[in-house]
Amino acid sequence: MALFDSHRPGFNLLLILVVVSIALMSLDRIGTRWVSELDNGLGGATDGVIRVIHQPIELTHSVFQWFADRDQLHAELERLREENTLLRGQMQQFVSLRREVDALREMLRGPAAEIPAVLLARRVGHPPRAQGNLFTIGRGLADDIKPGNPVIDADGVVGQVLRSTRAGATVIQVTSRDHMLSVLLGDTGRTALLRGTGENELIAERVPERTQIAPGDLLTTSGIDAAFPRGFPVAQVTDIETDEAQGFVRILAEPVADLARLDHVLVITEPPDSPVSQPDGEKIAAERPDVSGDAADVD
Repeated sequence: MALFDSHRPGFNLLLILVVVSIALMSLDRIGTRWVSELDNGLGGATDGVIRVIHQPIELTHSVFQWFADRDQLHAELERLREENTLLRGQMQQFVSLRREVDALREMLRGPAAEIPAVLLARRVGHPPRAQGNLFTIGRGLADDIKPGNPVIDADGVVGQVLRSTRAGATVIQVTSRDHMLSVLLGDTGRTALLRGTGENELIAERVPERTQIAPGDLLTTSGIDAAFPRGFPVAQVTDIETDEAQGFVRILAEPVADLARLDHVLVITEPPDSPVSQPDGEKIAAERPDVSGDAADVD
């Protein structure tokens, strides 16, 4: 029987590979230069084949790792946004509280203002209303959110809860024509009623001309309307229109809250007119007769 019969191709190939392997091992043992170069070339080709085969596995692993890292980063970013909104919302009153503390130090054991409780809520959409200036949040009566609760964001006042259901609530923004609140005019100690215009502008009318207010001054909640706690930023004065015949000025202001890009808001679930905080509020108001006097100027 011939050695290379066609009916035994597998055995013949194996025999050839064994002979070639023995020859290559012998040459490698001798250590000739061309054998070393051949070995390096075959090794490089083998490594290339291994890399090509392993590349889809690495690519698949990288894709899965990218999605996992992306989801983790999104979750971490969402958590940090919520924490930032909470912290910045609570920080808004620190300046006002410091002023009150300084004033209370001059009094004999005067009452201290309390920081109200807040609840983080996500904006989930806009109700079908042509006038706008409304949006809905994903928390409601089940979370103790009721109509009238003040709503703020990380920068300032957003509006108030207009209506509330068990699973959600509708918020009316300060820019709505149907919304009005009492504000302090900068550092003057005077108050005024600030109303919305339907646009990104707020107006305070019939302010006494002698009021020392200028563009850039900050308007903050006064707390005397029993709707918002005292000291939250509302708007920044942009222009002042004078009516010399009447002796009043008209203040134009822009909301400090970024109402066009709201994602999360803070709902103040314990308003200042709640039964718990009412005695303190009455006591503070009674000890500040000048505030009520300024309110009379607004009327």
